Amino acid sequence: MKLACLRTHSYYSFLDSLLSPQDLAQTAKNNGIQALGLTDYQYLTGAIEFYEACLQVDIKPIFGLELDLDYHGHSSRLAFLVKDSRGWSNLSRISSITLVEDRPIDVDTLYTYRQGLICLLGGFKGVFRELFFNTPANQKLSERFITDIKEIFNLDCFFEIQRYANGPLEAEQAMINIAKLANLPLVASQNIHYRDPKDRTLYQTITAIRENKTIAQGQKNDRSNLPFHFPTRADLLQRFQDIPEALENLAQIVERCNFDLPIGKTHYPTFPTPKGQSQVDYLRTRAYDGARKIYREISPEIKNRLDHELLIISEMGYEPIFLIMEDILTHARQLGIPTSSRGSAASSLVAHSLNITSPDPLALNLYFERFLNPARNKPPDIDTDIASHRRDEVIKYVFKKYHPERVAMVGTITRYRPKSAFSDVAKAYGLTPGTIRQLSKKLPTSYSSKTGPELSDLFLPLLQEAASPDIKAIIDDTMRILDFPRHLSVHPGGIVIAPFSITDLIPITYSTSLRVNYTQYDLDGIEKLGMVKIDLLGIRGLTVLGEVADQIQSWHQKEYHNGLQVLDQIPRKDPKTADTIAKAKTIGCFQIESPGMRATLREIQAESVEDIMAALALYRPGPLRGGLRDVFVRRFRGEEAVIHIHESLEGLLSDTQGVILYQEQVLRIAHEIAGLSIAQADLLRRAMSHFDPDNIMNALRNNFISGAIQRCNMPQDIAERIWEMMAAFAGYGFPKAHAASYAQLAWNSAWCKTHYPAEFMCAVLGHGGGYYSQRVYLMEARRMGLTVKPPHVNHSNERFHASYPNGLPVLYMGLEQVRELTQKAVRKIIAQRPFLSLEDFLIRVDPHPKEVRNLILCGAFEGLTTIPAGLDQIKHKRLPGQFNLFSNNSTNEDWDSIQKERAAQEILGVSLELSPLEQFADQILSAGAVSTLEAENLIGGQVCLAGMLQAFRRIRNRSNQSMGLLTLEDLEGSTSVFIPPEIYRQSHLILREQGPFLVEGIMEKDKNSNRIQMVAKRILLMH
Repeated sequence: MKLACLRTHSYYSFLDSLLSPQDLAQTAKNNGIQALGLTDYQYLTGAIEFYEACLQVDIKPIFGLELDLDYHGHSSRLAFLVKDSRGWSNLSRISSITLVEDRPIDVDTLYTYRQGLICLLGGFKGVFRELFFNTPANQKLSERFITDIKEIFNLDCFFEIQRYANGPLEAEQAMINIAKLANLPLVASQNIHYRDPKDRTLYQTITAIRENKTIAQGQKNDRSNLPFHFPTRADLLQRFQDIPEALENLAQIVERCNFDLPIGKTHYPTFPTPKGQSQVDYLRTRAYDGARKIYREISPEIKNRLDHELLIISEMGYEPIFLIMEDILTHARQLGIPTSSRGSAASSLVAHSLNITSPDPLALNLYFERFLNPARNKPPDIDTDIASHRRDEVIKYVFKKYHPERVAMVGTITRYRPKSAFSDVAKAYGLTPGTIRQLSKKLPTSYSSKTGPELSDLFLPLLQEAASPDIKAIIDDTMRILDFPRHLSVHPGGIVIAPFSITDLIPITYSTSLRVNYTQYDLDGIEKLGMVKIDLLGIRGLTVLGEVADQIQSWHQKEYHNGLQVLDQIPRKDPKTADTIAKAKTIGCFQIESPGMRATLREIQAESVEDIMAALALYRPGPLRGGLRDVFVRRFRGEEAVIHIHESLEGLLSDTQGVILYQEQVLRIAHEIAGLSIAQADLLRRAMSHFDPDNIMNALRNNFISGAIQRCNMPQDIAERIWEMMAAFAGYGFPKAHAASYAQLAWNSAWCKTHYPAEFMCAVLGHGGGYYSQRVYLMEARRMGLTVKPPHVNHSNERFHASYPNGLPVLYMGLEQVRELTQKAVRKIIAQRPFLSLEDFLIRVDPHPKEVRNLILCGAFEGLTTIPAGLDQIKHKRLPGQFNLFSNNSTNEDWDSIQKERAAQEILGVSLELSPLEQFADQILSAGAVSTLEAENLIGGQVCLAGMLQAFRRIRNRSNQSMGLLTLEDLEGSTSVFIPPEIYRQSHLILREQGPFLVEGIMEKDKNSNRIQMVAKRILLMH
């Protein structure tokens, strides 16, 4: 007889189980159970993992779900099991309805989606049990309930008898009698939430977290005290020996449930083509039309490349993906929304011809197979960036155009990391919020066992410092729930488009904050079920470019139809932009503003899109660790000769100083030197970069070496050296296609900053900055000679805004930055202005007292009233009508600049008029500090610098000692500061502050890279 546990729960019930799907399957195997039913509450998220785990250990998987049914105002927890493919679709729909509509299912819904499902009544939370212990009237209702459910499911309705290690549930026999009167077959069952009896205490902990209680409060709950551990085969036989039909029915259910998830089958969406045209023909027409617009005429090279790509696309059936992406991006551009596709998609001439990607794959020698390789048989992944502030418009279009029932955002699973796990467990144990905050600061937000310390060492500081007697138990529980799913959320950009109603196969849920449906599976699950997804990612850098371009277009309306035309016509050669990049004046520029990137730009004197591509590929962990960056820089400057292992490499690596910088170069070497096909070469690249098993690598190695010897007539030792060079660099080679896409955006950013500095800095500041804090961007604006003003009721918009009152640019901070000023008030201020006085403002805007107070304190009424007069007026609560409308109270003496600055900083959170360094001018002068610009000419000398912390990174040496890399900025620029271990130990606490700092040390120039930096000897925080 096949025995099963039908009511198992994985940790995808979200804090209602301690078992992963793999744990469930392996424990069932160990305990002699032949089949498992997964009945997580509401969610089908664990189904794919469960299916694969069961197949690995030869356990029959049965898919199911627990859901609440609303029956005449009474809630009942029912379980459903899938018999066939129709049952899966119906269970997917029921789960989706429950979560999207945020309600229990009703009887009508149950009837509509009944087919293919088995229903299990009873259980600990069944309405039958709840009503049985109530009045006679309720007992009649329970009988009606059983009758109604049985009528819906007929022979597929069973009554659960749940028995645990501590015996049957209360009044079991009475419930059995009523079930038999209704002619409901009994089935043996038990809820399973953990493996062993000893796991009950941890289960009580996660139950307390789920219910937002303490453990002590949760222990009063009967359910959390039931023994929900895994039974053995012998346990089931012994517990139900007096009800043999319950075990027989259990075996019968196992036989009825025969559904396999359709893993591996791809479901392509369809694109509506013009009448009479197939998707194949329409894509060919669109691609050739687009190529003619770009290249004017179709050369043999272009024709051969297009035909080659179109053939592969057709063989793999991917035409709809290209057509859909073209449609989406065309719509976005029609709305004036900046977009940019990145990643390997830029390797496709078809994608370029459809205006999906910007870089020219022919000019850059990009191989199509890097993007779409028939040997990989994987759908194309076209990552598209969209201006973040307008991404929702594009997503709405996708849902509308391709039918809401066929589209969903992709889900992502948020899992417990050290800090979040500790915080939740500590709260369940009753620690105070203050204690939890203090202790959790010592833990990282994320953690990787591959790169981080031992897990036990991670929590050692808490064990030593915490006063709570429960701290060891808290840490033990925390460590056990690490990586548990906490909740589902929406992936930043993934969207699924199906050729059918998505819930036929994929269950969905709903995001109340984003107001979109999203899948209960993450990207991995979506891919396994063969669904095609696209990525529409919101990028702040595109928002900045779009805002600057729109401003430029508004001044030159005759030349440009919209802002996108401005961006499209930015020249690829521009001396002023090249100078900005070479001098690394790129704070605020997309992808090239970090201290390390700016150092790289300076060192290679980057002045073109191609140079930026190289910098993007160089400034990454692999090239930095392997010394590749320094080799490239020395060769770029002519300080080291470029040496090729073999003459055949000269034409392949000449653009990158004889080193492998891009993944595409691995393909070219394998193809042109060893004679591998491009598809084979791409498989070789993937094997190298993903560190595939040695047996695969050995076969590829032999093919490469023999091919290189035959094709290029080179000695075997040279072929082997080329192979080793490829293997060494391929692991961290950068996709050239990706570098090209991002380098173009970086160049465009630098062009905007160079030619329209006020508008550019306004856009950067108005959209949350980027790598740095707002203070850094404000200092950069001042260094650029821009005047920055606090918010003003007559001049400021919602965000930062540039004005030209006397022909010179003034940056006004946005009204949204004023503390406690509501969006409603901001909109009213902008609609009602200009204002003649404070009195005029109060009469027409009628703000809340705290709103007008904060506006006065930050200087928003400059020229209309003084701060003391304004505060006096609102202090005495004068009513509208008691003012002289045109009075500006200018007779009152205003505050001095220091008082104004302190008040503005309190309300705005940042200093505007005075740099913090200017406030410490006397102390800086006394210390004999020089500027960062002067320090660069004092190599070998001991100097003192005064500055603010622009960026900071803790690093470790080979002895695992902590050190620091600090970027210090002043009014003239910035410099790097290396903090040795002994100085770091003395100063690590003050480095949590932003400054200002006095730093004494020796200025040095790196022999390999010529980078100038200070080696710190002393760091002081100025007070």
